[in-house]
Amino acid sequence: MSDSMGMSSKPGLFRQGEVLSTDRTRIGYQSIGDGPGILLVHGALRDSNDYTRLATALSRSFTVHLMDRRGRGLSGPQGSEYAMDKECEDVQAVRKATGADYLIGHSYGGLVSLELASMDPSIAKVGLYEPGVLLRPMDDAWMRLSEQALLRNDRRGAFAHFVRGMGQTPLTRLPYWYAKLILRLMVRGEHWRKIARLLPQNLKEHREVQRLSSSYLNYGGTQADVLVIQGDKSPDATKEAMTALTGAMNRSKLETVSGLDHFGPENGGGPDRIASLLANFFLIPEGV
Repeated sequence: MSDSMGMSSKPGLFRQGEVLSTDRTRIGYQSIGDGPGILLVHGALRDSNDYTRLATALSRSFTVHLMDRRGRGLSGPQGSEYAMDKECEDVQAVRKATGADYLIGHSYGGLVSLELASMDPSIAKVGLYEPGVLLRPMDDAWMRLSEQALLRNDRRGAFAHFVRGMGQTPLTRLPYWYAKLILRLMVRGEHWRKIARLLPQNLKEHREVQRLSSSYLNYGGTQADVLVIQGDKSPDATKEAMTALTGAMNRSKLETVSGLDHFGPENGGGPDRIASLLANFFLIPEGV
């Protein structure tokens, strides 16, 4: 069972709260707005602060809770026994504290949301932006190389192995040393410092993605209404996975947003456009 630790105000529109998860790990969250409760579960190499624009846009009609998944931000460490079930327990703890019946998940956070919704029929609706679903296992050589780089404290190297290994950018086709150099030039400042801090967590999370490859076949019994959103600039492999996922679930719909890639919920005009789709979805009566 989770233990609520209350909520406090902070400067600006967001309110902070925290709760203890099943294993007593502290899980912090930010809240904004008034109305039906939505809990947003963020992606890898991210924290709650990356989704404040999306939350603000949704706050016109909803109370949006932005949790920090374990291992970053307002929350405690991942822990030595980290696994998907810990993520699901954390989401449930925040749901209990906030009363949120709806979920939004992006990337790895979308995979967490799918896993939980498939087990808990009390979750009424789930909005997903390109959840981290694989149709088949990925080549995991990059994970071993990234781990070795982290052991050498070579975080630039670990990041380069990750980006090349995921196969979603032209850097995949470049030599490792060249990709590492380009990433050093492209990713700098506070953006890099956040990524560098989260690389160990990212590795553990992608091992869970690998373990759950083909998991989309297990979501057919999900009772929640599910909206899957993808960007038309995302790789074909991502679009193939989104089509397979929605095809596996009876109460799901797939929407494509022009001009957006995998990071649509964070960048440019993406948050407002995605918020409009999500708001319409959550305001429609359940089961319609």
